Amino acid sequence: MKPTKITAQALLGLLAVRSWTAYELTQQMRRALRWAWPRSEANLYAEIKRLVPQGLAVAVEEDVGGRTRTRYEISDEGRAAVATWLGTHPPSPPQVQFETLLRVFLGDQGTLAELRQTIADTRQQMVAVRDDILPLLEEYASESPPFPERAHLNVLFIHFYAGFVELVTTWCNDADAELDTWSGETAGVGFTPGTRKMLDEALTFYRSITDEHRGEDPAPAATP
Repeated sequence: MKPTKITAQALLGLLAVRSWTAYELTQQMRRALRWAWPRSEANLYAEIKRLVPQGLAVAVEEDVGGRTRTRYEISDEGRAAVATWLGTHPPSPPQVQFETLLRVFLGDQGTLAELRQTIADTRQQMVAVRDDILPLLEEYASESPPFPERAHLNVLFIHFYAGFVELVTTWCNDADAELDTWSGETAGVGFTPGTRKMLDEALTFYRSITDEHRGEDPAPAATP
């Protein structure tokens, strides 16, 4: 049976790398995949248990120090399900769930001090993320990185998130600089030199993407 949830596909993908206990799987999801597909531990445990009755994984009981624990191994059907999913296109479009942006959008309903605090909190969150990711990066850069045969994929994955953290941090700095130009209010400010510059940069970027697309897929020439 093919799983329908992407969470199940992520778990099966990890099982395709090696066998894991449920605890190890949840820790691995938290260690790496939470950056792309965050889920609660309760959700993960429930999803792991569903894999076995679907025939996608096999549960093997093992004795460890006089205690029994369950180790999960992927089945042939599970491997086939992952392969089918990876060959299905297009993937779901990227989505941003970023409460800070929502607060900025509705910032004229609050105070400038509140908006400043939101930006400051977000910057601090990015610092915490950097502190969390740095040991992982150093581990991959060491002489004995985990799963070295997967380094080409893992580094691509990490490179994206490093760019995301840099993007949010830079945006926080730009937002702070812009708020410094406001006159103590969040309502009725209108265009400022800073926001006009931001708009021009956004227009330039999106127009360049459109131009590139037109260059790759030119419209048919007009009939004389």
